[in-house]
Amino acid sequence: MTKWIISSFSFLIFATVLFINLQNNSEINDEFNTNLANVTNEEMESVIDQNPDIHPMRMALANRYFDDLDYSQALPHYMYIAENSADNELKSFALAQIGWMVYESNNLDVATTYLNESLRINSDSLVAKSYLGIIYIQDPAKQNEGLEILNSVIQSNKLSKEDRNFIVKILENYEK
Repeated sequence: MTKWIISSFSFLIFATVLFINLQNNSEINDEFNTNLANVTNEEMESVIDQNPDIHPMRMALANRYFDDLDYSQALPHYMYIAENSADNELKSFALAQIGWMVYESNNLDVATTYLNESLRINSDSLVAKSYLGIIYIQDPAKQNEGLEILNSVIQSNKLSKEDRNFIVKILENYEK
């Protein structure tokens, strides 16, 4: 009987120590989680060079370059994600961003190919639909299709207020 009591007591102590240790490790991990807002592009590039398949960080860096209109820096990262990621949402987003950059370089046919591939992978991609709608709305032969696409995009509850307002302004300009 004493052997069972000692064994139960030892197990209880072990479980308590393990729980306390897990709590401490969780607090330490929270302390060391990286907030990418505090990381430079150069630091991110260095981490990505050492860990090429760290797709979320690669995407964050590509988006920074894209937002700064530094397409030559963004493109290789988007291409890597499009070619190597198993995550269809990341792959679709990367293809949509590539499509827009190609459109900005005045290559409409290749741009729409990328955007259509993005939509083939993820038919719910608001980014790809928005880009395709904006491209089509400017083409008199496809303007009605562009209007239809953009009107469907603004119906989404996943669209930010800022993006919705932007698309509404585009629609107002072309529906006059």
